[in-house]
Amino acid sequence: MADTLNPLATDPKRETSGSSTFRKYRYQYHWAFCRMLDEHDSGNEYALFIEEHEDVTLANSLNGEIALFEFNQVKETSKTHTVDSLLKTTTKAPNSLLGKMASGAIGKSFSPRINKVNLVSTGGFSFDSKKKGYKFEAIEAGSLSKEESNKVRVSLIKEVGNDDLMDKLAFVIPNLPEKSFEDVVQGRIGKLIDKISPGCYCNSRNIYTCVIEDLYSKGENEFDYNKWDDAVKKKAVTSKQLNEIIGKHVSRKGDEALMGEVSQILNDEYKLKSLKRRRIINGFNRYYSNRLNSRDSMTEEVSREIRSLINTSRDDCEDAFALNEIITNSLSEHVKAAFNSDDEITGAFLYELIAGESNE
Repeated sequence: MADTLNPLATDPKRETSGSSTFRKYRYQYHWAFCRMLDEHDSGNEYALFIEEHEDVTLANSLNGEIALFEFNQVKETSKTHTVDSLLKTTTKAPNSLLGKMASGAIGKSFSPRINKVNLVSTGGFSFDSKKKGYKFEAIEAGSLSKEESNKVRVSLIKEVGNDDLMDKLAFVIPNLPEKSFEDVVQGRIGKLIDKISPGCYCNSRNIYTCVIEDLYSKGENEFDYNKWDDAVKKKAVTSKQLNEIIGKHVSRKGDEALMGEVSQILNDEYKLKSLKRRRIINGFNRYYSNRLNSRDSMTEEVSREIRSLINTSRDDCEDAFALNEIITNSLSEHVKAAFNSDDEITGAFLYELIAGESNE
């Protein structure tokens, strides 16, 4: 059967910008995803916002009192920027691209907490350094030639009244391609899992889908929130959230010796009904998986506190059950809040007790 001609292709489209605009929109979100993976790979705590004062805003802490912010404007374009094009103004557009970026970051109540302002462009930049044979992935504004640096300073002073942006501004060429970027992001998820949990099976596609859909949803949220915790919950994707998503989609066969010892302790030293025993084992498995897969500071804090209490109290106890009671009652409220029940605390205690002994 011959292919049927497409009747919609017999005349050219009246509008062709829609597909291009949607691609640029999607590229920005996937670049944000990669920026988040960079931080996760380094084991950093973060909260990533889309369309919050800038295209992509990264907070380096979940604590709103100390968080510093990185602003990123992301351009998916074939145009190569020069200093002159970045500073160009017209009667209809009195502010240049850099002037607009400066006006969004300088002179605000939060300005002292901005530590970096990046212009990210797929088209790259043609500065004096490139003309001299250099090819940098990121160029600090302070590293521009004297002539180019002076141009930027003079323009910023003229447009926004000062050149404070110079100390924070950088020009970045992204390492995310303009095509097939979905596949690249999924590949990077797989590499991250291989690094933090070698030997585990992960469903990169499911992790990708969960995160990118949440980024889209939160990027479309136009509301403002006076409370930091509300803003993080409703407008950001965080290191803690990504850890939880990874934990749900990464599987690893439990260590048989470890699981055997847990079963033996529960059989010999705990008098349990079947459902409570199951809840403790489920809590153990979740904590075991989280310890293997997570790199966030809270997981490390929980582990340190439980191990410290075990080391200081174990000589006063004859069995694991008695030690478990002491640990549960001695945990700080901050660490207790990381668990949903005492059964989950017991699971975590058993892991740290057994794993700690095996490492001694």
